[in-house]
Parts: sequence; C-alpha cells; structure tokens
Amino acid sequence: MRKAPATDDIVLAPGISTTDAFKTIAGTLVGLIEAQRAAVSKRDPTGVHQMRIALRRTRAAISVFADLVDGPEAERIKRQLKWLTGRLGPARDLHLMDLRLQETSKGGSDTLRKQVAADRSRAFDIASRTVAYKRFEKLLDDLRSWIAAGDWGQTSKDIPESAKTFAKQTLANRANRLIKKLDRLDELDDEQRHRVRIAAKKLYYAAGFFESLFTGPRSGKRLTSFRTQLKELLDALGALNDAAVQRELAARIASHSQHKAASAAAAKELVTVDDAATRKQLKAAVKAASRLADAPRFGD
Repeated sequence: MRKAPATDDIVLAPGISTTDAFKTIAGTLVGLIEAQRAAVSKRDPTGVHQMRIALRRTRAAISVFADLVDGPEAERIKRQLKWLTGRLGPARDLHLMDLRLQETSKGGSDTLRKQVAADRSRAFDIASRTVAYKRFEKLLDDLRSWIAAGDWGQTSKDIPESAKTFAKQTLANRANRLIKKLDRLDELDDEQRHRVRIAAKKLYYAAGFFESLFTGPRSGKRLTSFRTQLKELLDALGALNDAAVQRELAARIASHSQHKAASAAAAKELVTVDDAATRKQLKAAVKAASRLADAPRFGD
C-alpha cells in the first residue's frame, strides 16, 4: 500500500465527501507519524515532539469524525495511539525540564540536574525502542488498512454527505461548547483548565483539517481570524499546562532522589519561578478567552 506523503498540509478537494475527507486527513496524519520514526529512533527531541503532535492530531481526527467512524476497530486503534503517545510523553516533559534547568538562574542543585539528566536519557531510550517494536509497525499498518477499507461502524445516519457541510456543523458546535467552558477560566484548577485546553486543541486541529474548504473571502477570513484567536488562547493555556506538568514532575523527581532534601529544595525553587509565570499566563488566557468569545463564527 502506498504511504501518505509526509506533509503538514491537508488539502481537501472542493466538493469532497465526508468519508473521503476523513480518508485524506487520516492518511496524511499517518504519513506524518511515519516521517518522524527515524528521528525518534535517533533520540531527537524535535522528532519526539513532532510525532506526538501527529499522534494527537490523529486522535483528534477520529474524535471529530466519531459519528462516521466509531466502532470496535476505532476504539482499538485509539487505545494503541494513546499507548504510543504515552511512551513518548516522558521524553518530551523531561527534555523541557532539562532545558529549564539550564536556562533559569535558579536552576536547582547539581543533584537535581543529574537526576533529571538521567531520567531524560532513560525516557529517550524508551521512545527510541518503542518505534522499533513490531507493535509500532503493526499500528501503522492497521491504521492504513482501516482508513483505506472505509467499512467503519457508522453510529449516525445524519452525517452530511458534503464534507463542507459537515465541517461547518462540526466547527460551529465545537466552538459553541468551548466558549461556554471559558466562563470564569481564572477560577478553574489545573485539571479543569487542562480539559478546556484539550477541547480548544481539538477545535484548533479540526479547523486546520477543514481550512482548505473555506475558500470564500468571508468564510475564509472568519476561519483564519478564529484560528488566530484560538491559537492565542492555546499558547496561554499551554504555558499554564507546561508549568503544572513541570511542578508535578519536579516534585516526583525529588521524591525518588537519593538526596531528597537537596532535590526537594531545588524543586521548590523551580515552582516559585513558575508561580510568577503562571499568574502572567493566566491573565493572558483570560484575555484571549474574552477575544475568542467575541470573534465571528464560521456559520454566521
């Protein structure tokens, strides 16, 4: 079977059906996952990051087209994608912490630095081994076969035949649900904000999937504007999430260090630095949420 090209661009033909749109989108994303295999195998941080993005976009595509593709095979593939994402996650998180330790003036103790470096090395070993597994290869093969077959367990008979009609309905519904979740964003805890971020990211990915269908001067401009506002919100929420992850990671590393007192003190310094950034990013997130709520919708 011919593999999908490794390009970030997803171009849907005018008048394409919803079914063929999913095949095009999902096939492109499988190509992006495959394209990063060599880099992940070589323990390249950028490759790990890009493969994780491709995996998240693939999971988002299955979610966006859930009414079309849901079924036992889709559920199995989602579990496999989640497994693979989980195998790469620690490498990315520890790489960011390692960079933070190098850049901040309060970089922690030598003990913490060495602990993070050792954990980071092990995490990249795991990521590198994972893409050499037969399980990884089988996942890609299963994805390609599932996408090409098109005999999905459709759960709804009300799916529009036209991908553009489907896109308008999907984007409008997801945007409306997200806007409701942005109320009192500054009162949410880390986990609640994380769930909002996931919803926003799925909407952002969905808008990217369908962007080529919105070619009119009005619809195209509105979608571009909405994506820009959404990206600002995601940047702020992403910074908040990174800070929360780093705080939890620092505490966990300190707890299993052989020199707990020194590592705990160093981790506390990092948390203090993050607190200041958290307040700044939360303010930015609230402003971005307000602008997004006022942005014109695609279906208006």
